[in-house]
Amino acid sequence: MFKLKPYKPNILTAFGVMFLISAAIIPIQNLIVWGPDYVHHFYTSSEITSEKISIGVIVLGISFIILGYKKQVHIE
Repeated sequence: MFKLKPYKPNILTAFGVMFLISAAIIPIQNLIVWGPDYVHHFYTSSEITSEKISIGVIVLGISFIILGYKKQVHIE
């Protein structure tokens, strides 16, 4: 009745992976340059920082990957 086809890469999963990689660069770079104490301060301060935006981009990337897998379900 329902048959799942093998997964084929699509644009949503490609964008999801690209978002995850680009969002991971900012915290890693700041850890190397500033150290863990400053990065912790960036995450816990009340200001909008690039680290907080990178968390949103990671969530967006994960949701793109999930949507990319869900879109591949075909009913035959």
